[in-house]
Order: sequence, then C-alpha cells, then structure tokens
Amino acid sequence: MRPRVRDALVVAALLAGLPAAAWAQGAATSPRSEAPVTLKADTVTHSRDGNMLTATGNVEIVEGGRVLRAERVVYDRVTGRMNASGGVVIEDPDGNAFFADSMEVSGDLKDGAAERIRIRFRDRARLAGAAGRRIGGARTELDDAVFTTCPPCADDPGAPPPWRIAAGEVVRDTDDETITYRDAVFELWGVPVFYTPYFQQPDIDVRRKTGLLVPVFGVDGELGMIARLPVFWAIAPDKDATVTSFLTEKEGVVGLLEYRQRFPGGVFGAQGSITSGSTDTEARATRGHLDAEIAYDIDDAWRAGGALSIASDDTYLGRYDFSDRRTLTSRAFVEGFWGRNYAAANFYRFQGLRPTDEPDKVPLVAPEVDFNFLGARDRFGGRSSVDANLRSLVREFGSDSLRLSLNSAWQLPYTSPGGQRLNLFARLQTDAYWIEPEDEATGGDRTLFEVAGRAFPQAGLDWRYPFVRAGGRFSQIVEPIVGMVVAPRGGNPDRIPNEDSVDLELDDTNVFDRSRVTGLDLVEDGARIYYGLRGSLLARDGTSAHAFLGQSYRLGGTDLFPAGAGLDNDFSDIVGRFDLRLGDFVRLLYRFRYDHTERMARRDEVGAVLGPERFRISTDYLFIDKQGAPAAFDERREINLQLETRITGSVTLRGETQRDLAGGGFLWHRASLGYRGDCYTIDVNFKRSLTRDRDIRPTDTFFVRIGLTAG
Repeated sequence: MRPRVRDALVVAALLAGLPAAAWAQGAATSPRSEAPVTLKADTVTHSRDGNMLTATGNVEIVEGGRVLRAERVVYDRVTGRMNASGGVVIEDPDGNAFFADSMEVSGDLKDGAAERIRIRFRDRARLAGAAGRRIGGARTELDDAVFTTCPPCADDPGAPPPWRIAAGEVVRDTDDETITYRDAVFELWGVPVFYTPYFQQPDIDVRRKTGLLVPVFGVDGELGMIARLPVFWAIAPDKDATVTSFLTEKEGVVGLLEYRQRFPGGVFGAQGSITSGSTDTEARATRGHLDAEIAYDIDDAWRAGGALSIASDDTYLGRYDFSDRRTLTSRAFVEGFWGRNYAAANFYRFQGLRPTDEPDKVPLVAPEVDFNFLGARDRFGGRSSVDANLRSLVREFGSDSLRLSLNSAWQLPYTSPGGQRLNLFARLQTDAYWIEPEDEATGGDRTLFEVAGRAFPQAGLDWRYPFVRAGGRFSQIVEPIVGMVVAPRGGNPDRIPNEDSVDLELDDTNVFDRSRVTGLDLVEDGARIYYGLRGSLLARDGTSAHAFLGQSYRLGGTDLFPAGAGLDNDFSDIVGRFDLRLGDFVRLLYRFRYDHTERMARRDEVGAVLGPERFRISTDYLFIDKQGAPAAFDERREINLQLETRITGSVTLRGETQRDLAGGGFLWHRASLGYRGDCYTIDVNFKRSLTRDRDIRPTDTFFVRIGLTAG
C-alpha cells in the first residue's frame, strides 16, 4: 500500500502510534510531548500490522521545534525509534545542525546515535567525530572528535584549519553550558603544539563562564620575560571576578584582581594588584595599588558613591606599566537632582605621583558642598540663580581653611525680531573665610586663626547677531560678538588664600566668560569689554569649516594674571580656533593664542587626521610658552605622530611616537601589528618608553596576544 501523503495529521497519527480509527479525531500528539508531530515525504508506506512506517524522498519531520531531514526514514512504533539515512540533518530550536550519513533517533528527536557525525553550531563553530550519541536533547558525546571555529578553506576544503582541538572524547552539555575534552591535543595548521588529559571550555553560545581567558606573553627590558595568565570567575549572575597571574622573570609574580558586581540600584567595581618587588631604596618591599568605585541610587532624586585610588608608592604604577597617571584621586559623594536644582557633598583625597610632590602638604577636602538653584522665568523673561559652596581644606602640615561662598545672579536673555541676541546679567559673590595659618606662623598654636570676607558685585551685557545665508551648495553663518563686564576694583584681599584658582590661562573657550579664573578664591575685578567673530561654512556633502577669533580689553583692575597667561596686559592676547572637515578624509583643528605686543605665538595646538580608513595619518602638536608665577612652568613643545594602515582586510599596522621638542627628546614609541582572521586574532605589540624616575628606567616591551574567536 503506497498512499500519497497529503494530510500531515494522518502521518502524525502514525508517528504517535495511534490506530487508524483515530485519524479523523483531530490533531495527533506524541504521548511523550504535547507538541504535534508532522511529516512530509514523497512516499509513505506502512506494514500490514501498522507497526512499521517507511518514508522516502525529501523526508521532513518536525517535532517540538526540532526538524529532521533525510532521504529515508523508518519508524518503529513498538520501540518508538527511527532509523534515518541518506544525508541526515537534524536542526534544533537553537539553530544548531547535526549531520550524518545515517542516524538512529528517538521519536522526539532528542536521543540518537550515529557514525561519522558532524555538528555545525549557529555561530559557524564545528564539531565532528567518528561516532556520536545524543542524550536527552542536551548532552552530545563524540568519540575521536575535533573542534574548531574556523570555516573550511575556500580553495582547499580538506586543508587543516588554522587551529583545532582533537580529542579522544568530546562532551557537549547544554544544561551545564560546557564542552569537555579528554586526551586533547591543540593543533595549529595541523601541527600538534600542546597536549592535556583534560580541558573544558564554555559552550559556544555562552558569553560568561568560569574559565581561562586569552593569555599574553612578552619580553620587557626591565622585568625580563613576562606573561599574563587571566582566569575569569563567574561567581553569580550579578557578580564576577578576573584573577590574573602576572609573571615576571626579574620581579617575581604580581597578583592582579578585578571584581565587578551589580546590585539593586547600584554597581561596584574594583581592581588592584600586589607584589613583593624591588624599589629604588629597598631590595624587596610589598607594593601594590587599588582602584575601586561604587555608585548607588538612593531614590529617583538622590544617589551616593565613591572612588578609591591609591598606590603603595609614586613609581609603582609606572614601573609595571599599569598607568601613566600623575595624580590619584579618591572621592566619596552624595548628590541629588530635582527640577532645575542640584546639590552635592564631596570628600576628596589626592595622592601625587610626581617626584616634586610633598604628601604632607597636599590638602584633604573634607568636605566640599555645592547647591545650585535655577528659578523659573519671571514676568520679564529673566531667571534667578543661586550657587552656594562650602569647602574645607585640611593639611597635615600647612594652612587649613574653611570657605563659605554664595553666588546670587539674575540674567535676562532677549532675541529681537531681527535676530539680535542679547543677554543681560548681574550677580553678587559673597565669601567668608576661616583660615588657620601654617604652623611656622603660629608657633604650633592651633587656637590662632584669621577671619576674612568680601562682597563682590558684577554686571554685564552680551550682544550677538548671527547672519545666516542658506541655499546653493553652501550655507554660511557669520556672528559678531561684543560684550562688557563691569565690577569694582579690588576684591582679592591678601588674607584670602588662593587654593583653587592657581592655573590661569586664556584660550578660545573662556575669553568671553564672566570670570576667567578657574575657581572661587580669586575674582576678576575692574571693567572689560570683549569682542570677536564666529563663522561657519556648511556644505551638503558633509564638508564644513568653522572659525573663531576673540580678544578682550581691560578698562581697569589689578594685575591678577601671571606673566604669560594672556591677560597680563590691558589688551589680552588674541585667541582663535579653526576647524576644517573634508568628508571622511581630512580633519584639521588649529587653536592659538597670539601676543600682539610681542608679535609672537604664546600657544599653538594643531591636530590633523589625513587619509581614508585604509591609510590614515594623525598628528598632534602642542606649544605653550613659559608662564610666570604663581603657576610657573617652562616652555612646552611636543608632537605626537600616529600612523594606521590596513594592509589587507585582515592585517592592520599601527605606529605612534611622541617627542618633546623643548629638549627632552623622544618620550616613547609604540608599534603594533594585528591580524583578524575568521577564527583567531594575533596582536604583536612593541613599546619603547624613555621615561626616567628613580626605579623607572628606559625600557623596551614586546608582547604577543593570541585569541581564538567564533568568527
């Protein structure tokens, strides 16, 4: 009897082991599952007793999201098993496919056995074995198997892949999310390079599982042979850690730990290191560092947190190339946001890593409290604002101080019907100081202190008139800017210490600011006007050019700014910026400060990115003229050059160097060669550091990182 199969429900009834009388009683389901079983085939026959069913020609069986395809399938109703042959393929609900010449499987397609089985995972990884068993739909066992994520070579499909793992037995357990190898050999291009009796890796689809991460091997001129062997520990769904053994030939072992955790409303992370290494003063000493950060949302308006950053000594981070930071900042804070208002309390601790830093004189900020209020628009269209600040500085040696500052302001923006933009403002800064002088000035008597204060008003008007011309290939914007700020002379009594306004310099970002000082301890007194021009040229193809030019003129006031800061004369230095973009191939940025009295540049910054992504050159040049007290520093002149070229679609070469043009010579060189293949990556890196700082000496570092990927 060879009926042509047209009704899948009839065949489902046969597969489910139902009698023919049940054919017309509705959709059939398997007794082992509530999911319906359907079959499609060119022809279907069954034995006279109905216990054997044979489907041939383009057979397709679907059960519970699993699909079996073959040329011939024989189903035994008594045993509930099927024998499939002829290009057998089983696809599971996850998108993985199982291939074999012949296969014996259960009716629900969860169990089976086959010779010469091959598995293709949904991300292109492949697993093949001489024989295999599938148990419960979750466990697959293969004998004499190989695993790789490399696709077959297009020119020679039979060639060995770039890497693979060959093992006597491979077990993939999707419930445990692991692939386990026994008697495993790791091969590169068919050459055995490493053997292990036991090896386990996360399953293909798993992105977070305890196990080994990619190691790094290299050579350092000061540390000798180096190796980083990281191990990832998935502690729980909300927390994990990475423990790394940093092995060095000359300094022993450095232990590295990174910990991450999320919790309701917050996040915590920490990383640190510890070792017993040599210093410039001791043969052996315990050295290390710790960086930790925590943030917690108290409610919708308030949050709290902190950051801890410490090192055992000022050269440790540079010695092991962990960081090039020169100051470590620790902080604890609580802050709130509601409406247009903001409040925060911060505690700061600083650790200087420069040779000239004096730790005993570095202040502890305990605390700094800020409150910012911005009112609604009044009937004139203006807004009131209040900025309050409380700051306490405590030193082990040196002057302590407490400052309370209140800034009350009102501003009125206005745009005329013709497009002119005006902004009128007035503000009053009031400050009160409690100062405990240095121990030398008081003879160590902590009961002696000074009180100082001031009230400093300021007012001003800013006028801008943008002219816009649109149409054609380009749109143009030209905007002249003129403004005036008036304030009384004086306002900086000698008794008020300057703690937060030491770094003073004019540039294109602050030339029009109401106050060019960086903090609250100093105020910019007297009257001044400022003027400038801003322009833009915009093209439809993405080309753009932006230019800015500005200057200020002081009508009166004290010599507040140091020599070389750009504001030590009545006419300030001229500041400007030019930014040009030509599609994706050219990006130029030039910033400058020009001293018109000396007719010389005081500051030049040039940044350029040239070329397409395939071959790109970048350069950054910085020149800053020497500046006098109080923030005295010598002339700085540096250049940084970078080159990146994509030699092929897979190979990238990068090079970078930085040179001190003021006499310091080269600071460092870096070069890297990276290869990104279908199933592996190779990064070769070289760095030459020329920094000197006690136990930090010029050194060459070379390391290689090899990663195996899933394509």
